[in-house]
Amino acid sequence: MYAEYLQTRGFHVIPCSDSQASIDVARQSEPDIILLELRMFGMNGIQVLRELRKDPALADVPVVALTASVMTRERAAADAAGFTELLPKPFFPEDLATAITRIIAASRRAASPHDGLRDARGVVTQPPGAVPSHAPTVSAESPR
Repeated sequence: MYAEYLQTRGFHVIPCSDSQASIDVARQSEPDIILLELRMFGMNGIQVLRELRKDPALADVPVVALTASVMTRERAAADAAGFTELLPKPFFPEDLATAITRIIAASRRAASPHDGLRDARGVVTQPPGAVPSHAPTVSAESPR
């Protein structure tokens, strides 16, 4: 449901249903942001994040933890693992789109604070809450 909504908003979404496949897809596509379930088949979200961070091309990609369990212990584990943010489910699809846009914009500003450019490709930073002018790549892991 979230992937379909994001696609209607102009995001390029690459859904994965397997933890190892999500690592492989992220390495091949170099997404702007990665969404990971904390609980999934194979490796859990924290283990997947550790693998992603080993790849220099993915080291600075924002990775957001999604979870229906918002227990203090899981929140603390996600924070300690280095997730960019934790989004507790359920949430409205439009809230997810807004969060993705905000996180990508912040990531781009941090990468190039001088002139609002992310890199040599000339991708211009969007203001927080703005609809992206290009289609950011969102890699999402879901056990469904």
